[in-house]
Amino acid sequence: MRVLVFTVDLDRDCNTAVPGERAACSRSKGSPVPARHSASSQGMEMLADTLQGIGVRATVFAESEALADLPDPGCLRGLEVACHGVEHEDLTGESTGLVFEDQDLRNIIRRSKEDVGRTMGVEPHGFRAPYLNIDPRVLRHVAEAGFTYDSSITRPVEDGRLLPWRLPEGLWEFPLARDTDSQGRVMDSYLWAMHEGRRPEADYLGMVDRFQEGVLVMATHSWHLMESVRGGPKGRAQAESEAESIAVIIGHAVDDGYLVMSLDRVEDMLNEDR
Repeated sequence: MRVLVFTVDLDRDCNTAVPGERAACSRSKGSPVPARHSASSQGMEMLADTLQGIGVRATVFAESEALADLPDPGCLRGLEVACHGVEHEDLTGESTGLVFEDQDLRNIIRRSKEDVGRTMGVEPHGFRAPYLNIDPRVLRHVAEAGFTYDSSITRPVEDGRLLPWRLPEGLWEFPLARDTDSQGRVMDSYLWAMHEGRRPEADYLGMVDRFQEGVLVMATHSWHLMESVRGGPKGRAQAESEAESIAVIIGHAVDDGYLVMSLDRVEDMLNEDR
């Protein structure tokens, strides 16, 4: 099995944790500002057009408030929509120092599921923790809320291989990938570094080439097409260029023989094989 899954986190623009606060704020050239979703919405519409244009069913992990602010949720038709919290909460307290009681965790996770289901008309299967901050307690609540898979953990690719596995909580885990580039530098399958101008498209093409077996989960933020953390808003031409880079990476995987599908479809395939 050699599968590529492209995932998008639909959340608040340039999100950042605030010590002691439940909800994340946004950033503007590194400074905290009130939460907003404008770049996220614009980037999601562009990405949806790009993905649908190349016939790819990707997985979108949607924060409830960002999904509610999306002018036309219909742009997500044909994509899997899963969950990413309500206000981009740090569920473990690792980034904020705020540790939720079990009832608060339960409410956040269940509300995220209800919000996505109500907006999209389809019950979501998957969860990705904001900031990728996850632990066994959070995973237990994710499973108890009726989710069937998680994609919050990052694991190294070993000998070109990275497989999903069953967690003790009963969830499938579809990890993000950590690899080394042609220069021996560590890189992740999250496209953050490309959008911030720190890595070229070619590094991610190399990751696709090196991967030999399993499920390669790649990820981006929708806002990152329109805005960078360091430089602020990007022009339309730059955003379109970065969307095209994503299409090139996915197209390269297709040409290299990968199956390209959403996480719910991969889950179905794994369950059929059991």
